[in-house]
Amino acid sequence: MKRKLQALLFDLDGTLIDTGNLHFDATVAALSEFGKSIDRVTYDRDIHGNNNADIVAYFFPDDPPATRRAYVAHKETVFRDSLSDAMPLPGLIDVLVWAEERGIRMGLVTNAPEENKNAMLEAMGLSGRFHPVILGDDLPLAKPHPLPFLTALDVLDISPDEAIGFDDSIHGIRAVAAAGMFAVGVETGIPCRELIQNGADIVIKDYHAPELAEIMGSRYL
Repeated sequence: MKRKLQALLFDLDGTLIDTGNLHFDATVAALSEFGKSIDRVTYDRDIHGNNNADIVAYFFPDDPPATRRAYVAHKETVFRDSLSDAMPLPGLIDVLVWAEERGIRMGLVTNAPEENKNAMLEAMGLSGRFHPVILGDDLPLAKPHPLPFLTALDVLDISPDEAIGFDDSIHGIRAVAAAGMFAVGVETGIPCRELIQNGADIVIKDYHAPELAEIMGSRYL
């Protein structure tokens, strides 16, 4: 039997805020300093939504830890410097208010490093709005493994059918689906077809989508 909706669990990058182009541009700029490059198709397939540990292993498989740390520090600095005009996706605040008014909890599950997480939430005016906040860097396994979402469910002491998970990346939507939640793909970069193929139950372009309101309402009643 389906249980009443208790929580909404959100990814951050590309899900609450459209940062896909900012991350890609920062990656290209940082890689150029290390004599490397990447095209957008490869980036979306292999890098988008991944955590930094896996990303540096991909780009610098044979390099020493100091090189990996230098790349991450440079890339993330470039990214954070680009956040001055960041805005939440259309309709997001309405969804958060809807959930708050009904006592539905809202968690954040992200592979972003803590400094980026703090910078993005502050830029959007959403600092302190989410609990729990689960960082892939703090766990033995990050997305695409379901552990980050399962950890959030455990903290909230709810079952997967009492939550809806939101993510925009292939890695992330696989994690939501593997955790057993209803999976909402957010189409800010990855095409709808690919999100569906990787486990999304529905795909939205932003939070004004009428099908999202219908799903949340039907699961809350």
